[in-house]
Amino acid sequence: MPKLRGTQSAGSAKNSRLAAHKPPNLKGPKPQAIGGANNKTRAADGDKKPSSDQQKALAHNLQQDVLGVFSRALAPALTSPRLNEALQAVKQALFERDFAGAFGTVDDSKPVADKSSEEKKGKTVSFEIDNAIPPLDAYAARWSPTRALCYASVLASPVVQEQWNAVSSQEEDQQPEANKKSLRMVAIGGGAAEIVAFGTLLTRGEAGHDHTGELVLVDSGPWASVVDRLQTSMIEPSADGCRTALVEPAERFGVDFRQRDILKVDDAEMGKLIGGGDEAGGATTLVSLFFTLNELFTAGGLGAAATFLLRLTASAPSGTVLLVVDSPGSYAEMAVGAQARKYPMRWLLDKFLLQDAEAWTKVHEDEAIWFRLSPSLSYPIRLEDMRYQVHLYVRK
Repeated sequence: MPKLRGTQSAGSAKNSRLAAHKPPNLKGPKPQAIGGANNKTRAADGDKKPSSDQQKALAHNLQQDVLGVFSRALAPALTSPRLNEALQAVKQALFERDFAGAFGTVDDSKPVADKSSEEKKGKTVSFEIDNAIPPLDAYAARWSPTRALCYASVLASPVVQEQWNAVSSQEEDQQPEANKKSLRMVAIGGGAAEIVAFGTLLTRGEAGHDHTGELVLVDSGPWASVVDRLQTSMIEPSADGCRTALVEPAERFGVDFRQRDILKVDDAEMGKLIGGGDEAGGATTLVSLFFTLNELFTAGGLGAAATFLLRLTASAPSGTVLLVVDSPGSYAEMAVGAQARKYPMRWLLDKFLLQDAEAWTKVHEDEAIWFRLSPSLSYPIRLEDMRYQVHLYVRK
């Protein structure tokens, strides 16, 4: 297998069919090898070593095992001579910000002899879908592995675990085995990267190795097939017994995928989704918005995104953890109003979450962090380093 190479991150890929809303009045402020950038370039980028509370360094063997999960689950896409063609079609759709065209218009169950085109705003994105690779398979094979490793390192970091897994070891030891708390995560806009990142926490020696895990994925894209294959790849050992399951026993890893537009979820459904009801068993819920919030603001409109955040706040029980990871810098600026004045996403996020003193507490943030892949890892195709910002809130 080739060594990993870095490329520039390709931006978020969320299939958002979101309605525009009138925004409220606001006031306020080519691929290259990993390590190929010289020191001056990295210094100009504001590169810095992440502190131990921002990322947990996952063991090299575990990182390689995670890449193996993708290699097995998405083998047909990774070995197809048409992978590059599929990736170029997805990249074109993403460049046009046509998320529905990229991911929501191809019915993989119906073979088509010619081309399928999705026209939006006078622009056309075409997919060859006779024996073609489903767009989500192509996307997951190319961009999700690095994100899964990054997300797992953030989820396992001390600052996140301190809030999410807040029950002390003494209190947990006093609970009957059947009543011990699980790790519960609701991934809004979640798909391939989120399920593998969450499963990584449940592996031997990691933050949730002695917990059960409940993951709820909510996205308007048709991720079910990809998610199912990735989960199977994590919980099944090899037939020859040479490779053990990454998560065992399989019953520890519960996954519920819901194909829903989060902006169309009403108060009652949001309450059940975030609170979990009796099914949560008292577990603290971590709500993740990984490269999703930017799309909610830009594609959905400021009003719709604000309504979602307020609805989330009203539905979240005390102690709920909200973890936001998104693009840094100018990639996360939102144009608001007739004059298209730009606001940093983090400023808008704080405005809607912290304006009520009784709502959320912000416990951590970093505006720009690098996640870099080790060049000694291997994967069938080239992958990218990624740069991100992170914000962590806890419901009061």
